[in-house]
Amino acid sequence: MTDFASAPRSPRIYVTAEDLARLQALAGDRAEAPGPRMLLDELDRAVVVTDAGARRFVRLGSLVSYEDRARGQTRTVRLVEPAEADVDAGRISVLTPVGAALIGMTEGAAILWTDERGRRHDLKVLAVDAAPSSGAAA
Repeated sequence: MTDFASAPRSPRIYVTAEDLARLQALAGDRAEAPGPRMLLDELDRAVVVTDAGARRFVRLGSLVSYEDRARGQTRTVRLVEPAEADVDAGRISVLTPVGAALIGMTEGAAILWTDERGRRHDLKVLAVDAAPSSGAAA
């Protein structure tokens, strides 16, 4: 089970009401898997906003640069629905643990968690292009 208690503080995350419903539907049918379960946990603590333009945060379709501080790597990926995912093309599913961790985060925010295998993950968002791509939620 994902352990958020190991984090000193979980970062504040944001989601639009429209995206909240869409993400809950995506994860709901697969809630027994680690990624969808983590996404539902994250959505439970999200701040629902009415104006997505008021602050820059990671949404479906966002291009996000993040640092994996546990591994010393920096990546830039687009967060997408599972059907659009292609790791080689830099598109990761919101239903993966990394995708679930990134959703709703703002630039400079970091999240720390321990996965089901006992591996610690420590991600920090470096930059967000919050505008959803043409195929993602608007």
